[in-house]
Amino acid sequence: MTIGKVPFVIVSLILFPLLLLQSSSGALTLSDTPPWDDLEKALLQLTGAEAEFESSERKIDEKERELSELLRAEDKEEALEISFLIEMKEAEDLTKELAIEAFMGGDSMSSAAYLLDSENVGDLIFRRAILLEATEAVEKQSQDYAGMREAASASMLDIADQIDDLLADILDEKGRRTQAEEKILRAEHVVTIAQIHASADVLKAERRRVEPTAEQWRKLRFCESTEQYDISTGNGYYGAYQFDLITWVGVGGEGDPSKAPPEEQDARARYLYHLNGWYPWPVCGRFLPQ
Repeated sequence: MTIGKVPFVIVSLILFPLLLLQSSSGALTLSDTPPWDDLEKALLQLTGAEAEFESSERKIDEKERELSELLRAEDKEEALEISFLIEMKEAEDLTKELAIEAFMGGDSMSSAAYLLDSENVGDLIFRRAILLEATEAVEKQSQDYAGMREAASASMLDIADQIDDLLADILDEKGRRTQAEEKILRAEHVVTIAQIHASADVLKAERRRVEPTAEQWRKLRFCESTEQYDISTGNGYYGAYQFDLITWVGVGGEGDPSKAPPEEQDARARYLYHLNGWYPWPVCGRFLPQ
């Protein structure tokens, strides 16, 4: 059987949902310590994540084109063969699904528990019938699929195996694409924070500020809020550095400062210090360089 390149394409509606499945990557780590204050490294990470995403997009497109070619037919005879092939694939998927269901809930112990939980004889008979029906469904579907494989030609079986491989590759690559998307979002956030620090560095050089130590910042936070980044007591001041809304917006913040992540609060507090010195914190600012 030759695979044509022009006329009409027969695609199973059952196969398309498989192409839409995507696996999740779970927890994402760009690195143990993101480069919050290193804009160059942050931009490199973002560029790398974007390259990973583009690579996955290309690979998915290539695999999907290959799949379309496998399901392309030039004449009615090939169309019928491909239709049979698709039916066989659907039968295979159903067989696997039934087998998994039987494995998850049909072992002897769970079946026994299911029967012992019966409230009366009628319920017992009904439950036995359900178990028997499930077992017979798996057996019949397995026999149907085996019969279809026996009826298929060697070339059709080869195409079926190629489809399996392509679907697996597409699903794997979509999982990698999802990981890349998550990396991009994280990298964009890191770049945003690094840009704040870069702006603070410019102010530091222009105004010749002395950089506070980590311990000095910790003492300031403890004095202002006992280091609670999410504090919002209703007094008009928010977060670990007790920003008021006007000051927060003035240093580029948006919304409620106490809802901003700690790294953003730290960065904007540093920017504020290099902009106005310790004065924005009239009491607790004594812990910062004067």
